[in-house]
Amino acid sequence: MSTVQVEASQSCPQPSYYETHKFTIWRNIAYIVVIIALIIIPVFKIAKIDLAHNEAWILGSKVSVEEGLAPVILALGFFSILVIVMNLVNGRVFCGWVCPGGFVAEMQEKLRRKFYHSRSGSVDKFIYYGITVITSILFTLLFFNWVTDLRVFFYSTNPTFVGMWFTFLVTFGIVYFELFIGKRWCRTFCPTGIYQKITPYHHKIKPTMNPKFQLTDCGTCKECIKNCPMALDPRRMAYINDFYKGLQACIICGNCIDTCRQVMLPKCKEPLMMWVQELPPRDPSFIAGKTH
Repeated sequence: MSTVQVEASQSCPQPSYYETHKFTIWRNIAYIVVIIALIIIPVFKIAKIDLAHNEAWILGSKVSVEEGLAPVILALGFFSILVIVMNLVNGRVFCGWVCPGGFVAEMQEKLRRKFYHSRSGSVDKFIYYGITVITSILFTLLFFNWVTDLRVFFYSTNPTFVGMWFTFLVTFGIVYFELFIGKRWCRTFCPTGIYQKITPYHHKIKPTMNPKFQLTDCGTCKECIKNCPMALDPRRMAYINDFYKGLQACIICGNCIDTCRQVMLPKCKEPLMMWVQELPPRDPSFIAGKTH
C-alpha cells in the first residue's frame, strides 16, 4: 500500500457494523421477537386450541374450545387493528417490521439469489428446492401448532386425521409458493400487502435522496435498488404515485438507508439516502429517473 493510501485510510475511520446495518439489525430483532412469541404462546399453552381433541388452554388452564377461541379471535383482531393503525401512521410498516411471512420470504429471497438464478446448476437448484420444502413445512407447522396437537398427524385413528392432513397440505402448498418466489410474494400476491396499498395511509417519514444530491451523484452504484426488498428505486419512489413503483409499495424497512451508508461511509463520503418528513421539491427529470 502506498503512503498516500495509508494516510487516506488513517484519516478515514471505518464505520462500525451497527452504523451501516442499524435498520437491518432492529428489523431482524423485531421479526424474531414476533416469531418467538408465535412459538412460545401455544407451546406453553398460554393460548392454544386443540381441535383434534376438542379442548383448549388459556394461561395453562384447560377450557372448552369455545372459550379457547376468545383469545385467538382477540389476537387476530389486535393484529388487524395494528395493521390499520400502522398503515395510517406510516404505510406498510407491518410488512417491514412485524409480519413473520415477510421475514421468512426475505431470507428465502437471499437463498434464491444464491442458488436459483439463470446460471444455477442442477445441484444448486435441488438445494434450493430442498431448503424451500423444509422451511415451508416448519413455517406451516408454526401456525398449525396454534390450533391442534401436532401429534394428530401421526395418529390415523383420530377423527380429524384426514381433515388435518388435507388442510396441512393445502396450507403447505400456499406457503411453498410464497417462499419459492421469495419477496415477489410480498410485492404482488400478499393479501395483507394489497390491503395496505389500497386503504388510507400516511407516511410521517419516508426514505428519499438528500435534496442536495442528484441521481448523477450515485454514479453506477444503484446498490439501494439492488437491495430493496420491494424492487423499488428508493431514491425517487416517494415522488411516484403508483401501487407497484411508488411509496405505496414501500415497506419502510430502511434497507436503502443502510445500503447507502455501507457504500459511502467507508469512503468518508456523506450518504445520499435519508429519512424525511416532507419531500423536498424535485424537477420532473429527477422523478422520471433521467440523469441528463
